[in-house]
Amino acid sequence: MSPAEETPRPAPEEAADLDIGEVVARSGIPTSTLHVWEREGLIEPVGRRGLRRQYGPGILDRIALIVVSQRSGFSLAEIRDMLGPDAFVDGKGQLEAKLEELRERRRGLDAAITSLEHALACPHPIPTECPTFRESLSNVLPVSPENV
Repeated sequence: MSPAEETPRPAPEEAADLDIGEVVARSGIPTSTLHVWEREGLIEPVGRRGLRRQYGPGILDRIALIVVSQRSGFSLAEIRDMLGPDAFVDGKGQLEAKLEELRERRRGLDAAITSLEHALACPHPIPTECPTFRESLSNVLPVSPENV
């Protein structure tokens, strides 16, 4: 069949529904997780074919958004709210707060990485007794020992 004779691909809005098995195969997300997300109101099947749930063509994008949100530290309830129709009526404050939380977590991880890199490169025979390594621990606690 020549390219001119090929059957045109359906537009995204016309794409076929996906069976739950197809969703699992294409997303890598286990059926049990999809069921939890369904109970939590994050995803919704569009119907059933026999006993098998059917999902609309946008399900894989929605699953990707849920996965990214979870990796970003959003709870299932926060994700549900964020995916709701009124999620951004009052602005993007929830996203801004999560972004700051992630930046703070990254600062902590960067400090931990720096300390571990020093411990590995440190000539001191016991890195945890190294004065430089111990100094790197001084800002880890939320309250300074000198302030107690």
